[in-house]
Amino acid sequence: MAPNIFQIFAKSPFEPLTEHLKKCVETAEKVPVIIDALKKGDSTSTKNVAKEIMALEHDSDELKNEIRNHLPKTVFLPVDRRDLLRLLSSQDEIADRVEDLAVAITIMENLSVPESIVEELDRVVGLVMDCVHEAMAIGNEMDELLEAGFGGAEADRVQKMIHNIGELEWRADKRQYKLSQALVLAADNLKPVEIVMWVEIIKNLGRIANAAERYSKELRRTLVK
Repeated sequence: MAPNIFQIFAKSPFEPLTEHLKKCVETAEKVPVIIDALKKGDSTSTKNVAKEIMALEHDSDELKNEIRNHLPKTVFLPVDRRDLLRLLSSQDEIADRVEDLAVAITIMENLSVPESIVEELDRVVGLVMDCVHEAMAIGNEMDELLEAGFGGAEADRVQKMIHNIGELEWRADKRQYKLSQALVLAADNLKPVEIVMWVEIIKNLGRIANAAERYSKELRRTLVK
C-alpha cells in the first residue's frame, strides 16, 4: 500500500484523503443497520454489525496511519502539510464516533427501543446520515477544486456545500433534542440503566453529525488561507 499512496500523493494530495474518507463513510453506513437491528430486538445481528463497525474503523485507522507515514515532507504540495493532517484527523473522527455508538449500543445486553421514541430516533439517524453523505460529496469535489486553484465557481460550490452541512448538523441537533424529550416521556417505563444507555446513544449519534461538520470546517479553514 505504501508505494501506491506515495505515487498518488505525487499526483494529488487529496486523493489518498478521499480514499480514507470513503472508508470512514463506509463505517458510518452501518449506523442505520445497527439501529434497525436494535429496533428489531435482534441482539445477535446488533453484535455482528458492531463487530463490522469495529473492523471498518480499524481499517480506517490503518489507512490513516499509512497516509501520515507517507505524506511527503520535502516534495512540494499545493496545500500545507499541517492542513492535510488536520483534515485527515477530522474525517477520521467520523469513524471513531461510529465505533463509540456501536459500543454504547452493545454494552448492555438486550437493550430495547421504546416504541414512543422510534419515530424521532429514525429522524435523527436520517439527519446524521445526511451530514455524513454531504461530507463525502464534498470530499469527492476536492480534486476538481485543486484543478480550479481553489477559486472560481468550483470554490463557490464547495463553500455552499460546507454551509449546507452546517445547516444539516443544526437540524440534527434540534431533532436530537426532540429525541431526548421523547426519552424523558418514556422514562417511567425504563430501568435507570436503560435511560443511561439511551442518553449515551443519543449523544453519540449527535457526535457523528458533529464530526462530519468538523471535517467541513477544517476544509473551509484550508480553503480561505
